[in-house]
Amino acid sequence: MPTVQDALPVTSAVTSFALPLRPTTRLAKPYHYRRNGIYYLRLRETGSLTRTVSVSLKTTDRKAAMDASRHLAETIKAFHLDHPEATWHQLREHLIWVAEGLLSSAHDVHSLRMWGDLYEGVGMNLTEIAATMPLSVDQHEHVANAKRVMVAAQDRLQGDSVPLVKMIRELEGKPENTSVRVSNASASLSVSGTAMTFEVLSGLYLADRAGEQKATTLSSTKFTHGVLCAALGPLDLRTHSRADLVALRDQLVTTRKPSTVNQMLMKLSAVLNWAVENGHLEKSFDKKLKFTKGLESSRKALTQDQIAKLMHYANNLPETSWKRWLLSLGIITGGRLNEISQLTTGDIHTLASGITAVHINEAGEGKSIKNKRSERTVPLTDGAYGFDLAAFMRYVEACKFSGSDLLAQIGYRPAGEWANQQAIPAALGDSYERGLVYHSLRHSLASLMQAKGVPTTHAQAVMGHASGTITFDTYGSGVPVETLAKVLEELFRP
Repeated sequence: MPTVQDALPVTSAVTSFALPLRPTTRLAKPYHYRRNGIYYLRLRETGSLTRTVSVSLKTTDRKAAMDASRHLAETIKAFHLDHPEATWHQLREHLIWVAEGLLSSAHDVHSLRMWGDLYEGVGMNLTEIAATMPLSVDQHEHVANAKRVMVAAQDRLQGDSVPLVKMIRELEGKPENTSVRVSNASASLSVSGTAMTFEVLSGLYLADRAGEQKATTLSSTKFTHGVLCAALGPLDLRTHSRADLVALRDQLVTTRKPSTVNQMLMKLSAVLNWAVENGHLEKSFDKKLKFTKGLESSRKALTQDQIAKLMHYANNLPETSWKRWLLSLGIITGGRLNEISQLTTGDIHTLASGITAVHINEAGEGKSIKNKRSERTVPLTDGAYGFDLAAFMRYVEACKFSGSDLLAQIGYRPAGEWANQQAIPAALGDSYERGLVYHSLRHSLASLMQAKGVPTTHAQAVMGHASGTITFDTYGSGVPVETLAKVLEELFRP
């Protein structure tokens, strides 16, 4: 095992130029988390979920934890560059060994002196690098500058506590961009380097949290992040203000509905709060940023007469056509378009009581629901608006006989285009108006339940909402559908 001196990191002045050898084992961005108040650093091999190692930073103070984390990260980086052929096992063992040595004592050491100790003996390493690697004239000058920095650092740390980065910038002729806060007990070094833009934070956030999101949610998140990246541009979020985020909100709402902007702001907050928790930002100013007015949905509910017309239109389609059942199931269950479009033959159940119901779930390849509460079982009411349950069950059996598990004959997007642009306008004729779409069936059912006094818990079970207030507050404005078999029978009774 090498000594600490052999594995010490070098400054960005040395590591920034191109090296002839690239490490064969790639490491992902370090991840920080807390357990029982103690901060931990986790490192993993890129692309692997099993090759991970976590070390305790042995402190409950975030500043001290981030300082120790940078300390470890630079050390493992230097070792990695010195040993580009190192395996994951070797890198893991080296990190554990270094952590045990550097973090064995309490964090009461002056941080600048810690950094000074780190660079003891680096001059020899720099000389070895210059002697063994084919460097250009500029790169040799870079090494020489770095050596002068190390000597200056060691000299100054014997007396005054001067930030190392400040000395590097002075010797390289670059403007100082360093913030230092010193107390009697400890000192914290904060270096402002590359701007922490939303694009950078988005990359870090997705690298850590993408695996926790469903494919459809992740796709939406990436799209929203792209819009936010373009809107925020080069803004360094380490120095952002409340005014910056208010300006962002006002910019977004010029071409979007307030409800849509609120959804985007939720994703912004998720990234900013994660960044604060993981030490990338000091503070976020996203609280109470969302709109509270103008959130009424532009989607409209269908009247009872319009629902009857739509079911009549569906019943005139062939029994073997999925389009017929796409409309019919939407009318009597209030299911979302994607929920109905992904139904399989196994999702249709006939219970011991004789009730036939549809089970909306995400069990199966490619299936997805909005959230955990969206999984539900909704009874199918025979005769509702003329719905023919026997004909539907024949369709299900025909799908099984053909060897297909899916009930849908067309995909989600084509189904939506057909329903919204062709079927609904054609079925409603002169009573059709802009804003009546497939999702209006869902509004209509919720509105009908509200009008008929259906208990909130029953309505919540049918609609698959996480809270009963959403069912009535968001969807209540019109007429049609749902609860348990008896409630639905009463609801749909002419």
